[in-house]
Amino acid sequence: MDLDRIRSILDGLKEKGTQAYGIAADKTKDAARIAKLSVAIGQEKEALKKTYVELGKAYYEENRGTAEGVLAELCGELDAARERIGRMQQEIDALRGSVLAGGPDFDAVVSESEEPDIEVEITEMDGGDDFASTVDSFEKT
Repeated sequence: MDLDRIRSILDGLKEKGTQAYGIAADKTKDAARIAKLSVAIGQEKEALKKTYVELGKAYYEENRGTAEGVLAELCGELDAARERIGRMQQEIDALRGSVLAGGPDFDAVVSESEEPDIEVEITEMDGGDDFASTVDSFEKT
């Protein structure tokens, strides 16, 4: 092979490498832009949800007694949910009151049921003792 042919091949490889690098760089930039746009879309959707909630709250507060059609049904669902929440909160408050109320002291109840004559002895088993022989020796005492 002559030197000109080698240079031609190397120049061709260099050009293809430069093209491949350019394509890869463009794809990387596009992928980064897609990621940024996806995050921005997610943020906008969250803002949209918040705005819908605020709009709904405002409408409900202003028109719950005069709403008509589907809006009246939705206001009714909100009223029913608020009523259920209120009943559940009252139940929680009543239960908290009974838990915190003066009933018998836990320590006093436990101390009344204690048997003062019980003694417990903790012993260690030797490596040669098995469970059955330990039980046998316990039953003999």
